Amino acid sequence: MKIKKSTLKSIAELIDAKYVGPANFPITGLNEIHKVEAGDITFVDHPKYYAKALNSAATVVLINKEVDCPEGKALLLHPDPFDAFVRLMRHFRPFEPQTTPISDRLARARR
Repeated sequence: MKIKKSTLKSIAELIDAKYVGPANFPITGLNEIHKVEAGDITFVDHPKYYAKALNSAATVVLINKEVDCPEGKALLLHPDPFDAFVRLMRHFRPFEPQTTPISDRLARARR
């Protein structure tokens, strides 16, 4: 999911995380590990998957353990990466309930 261009520091402040990397490191998206692109944040919360996340196309890894930061990437350190990732998703794409029918034809059929 693309987001308004943000910085490592501003994202860290949103989720109360520590960061490793330049404060102005650019972030342009959030995605799960299978869909990440350069500029995205992904998260990992189990040692079994640390290497996969750290070596992915993601530019920022939200992780629950201090590890060596790969060159060209940044880290967000948080005790609960999944919860922090969900908070970011809700911040950048809040829930919007549907207030109208999918189509006018369906609305007329229900009357």
